[in-house]
Amino acid sequence: MLIRRARKEDYPAFAAIETEYSGYPAWGEKGFEAEEKNRNSVTLTAEIDGRAAGFINFWLLRPQAQLNTLAVSRDFLRRGAASALLGKLFEYAARSACREIDLEVNENNAPAIALYRARGFEVVGKRPKFYNNADAALLLQAKVE
Repeated sequence: MLIRRARKEDYPAFAAIETEYSGYPAWGEKGFEAEEKNRNSVTLTAEIDGRAAGFINFWLLRPQAQLNTLAVSRDFLRRGAASALLGKLFEYAARSACREIDLEVNENNAPAIALYRARGFEVVGKRPKFYNNADAALLLQAKVE
């Protein structure tokens, strides 16, 4: 597995991955293109067998990093892509003097919550009816060492 900076030619694969998950707050290709203009934004891809298996986007906003989106194609689940992408987020955050990483996740997304907890994230808040005026968003935070 290779974790690398995303390129424009990865965006169609990212958009396809987003459609694999019902209710996923999809950015589409244009959303990833817009992130290229944000100097604080980093988008990475996990490449497996020459294919974009997953992606992560985060902002480095010293002293915090903000995880904006993370997804792995169903074809590549349970192969370590999400953990590897999160690991790179922690590396970037540490190199950029960020002391914590913040994110929000749907309270019903048990696999994501388990992944984040395994990486040291703790629930620090909740936004009721955040997703489609129905599901709450859990606010999670992890310390960067």
